[in-house]
Amino acid sequence: MSRGNDAIPTWSGFNYQGKVMLLYILKLINQISKEEDGRVYSVNLEEIEDFCILRDFEYISFHQVKAWLSVTKWSSYSTAMDKLLKHRNGSSNPMAKCYLMVARDVADWDEDSNTYNASIELYKHDSKIVGVCDVKDLIIEEIKKFLEEKGYDENQVEIIYGELCLFLDDRIALMHKQGTKKRDCTTDGRFFGACFSVLSRKMERCSIDDHSSILQRPRR
Repeated sequence: MSRGNDAIPTWSGFNYQGKVMLLYILKLINQISKEEDGRVYSVNLEEIEDFCILRDFEYISFHQVKAWLSVTKWSSYSTAMDKLLKHRNGSSNPMAKCYLMVARDVADWDEDSNTYNASIELYKHDSKIVGVCDVKDLIIEEIKKFLEEKGYDENQVEIIYGELCLFLDDRIALMHKQGTKKRDCTTDGRFFGACFSVLSRKMERCSIDDHSSILQRPRR
């Protein structure tokens, strides 16, 4: 039986796109935190590509995200990859990295017939494709890594995850409200800053309810 006008795949695609971007940013934050390079990072949303990462206001990576669960061949992504390369090559940094981020492994990605793999990297998190049902757990892992590195307790990780997702939803809703012509697609570090703020926030317990705090005090 046909499901008719089914919005679930579209909703799932947008949800996956936002979550996998959040995962990538959190992993980058953990990397930046260790290196302490002092540079300014920002993310460009839905202007050139699904999202782009900038460092010191220069593009360093372009990301095309697809949550197609019925696709396993690289040729199915050729149109998207052509656009990805076109956008990168026409940018201020044609040497920036290009990533195809998919929810299901591309079985023939490494075959000689795939000429895209010389210019585009099939994104994997710790050597694995990020599935639709995997992305939440991977985000939580990155949150835990940050908390452990900074010496924070981890018992509020689900609340932090919820706050990050809420901020992401609010940001995207604001962009839709602004419309395409007035839309501020580059966050100028605000998204990175907000993620870092949520991760780093330390609040005194002000009630018996454990959920009144986002993070406990750092371990001594």
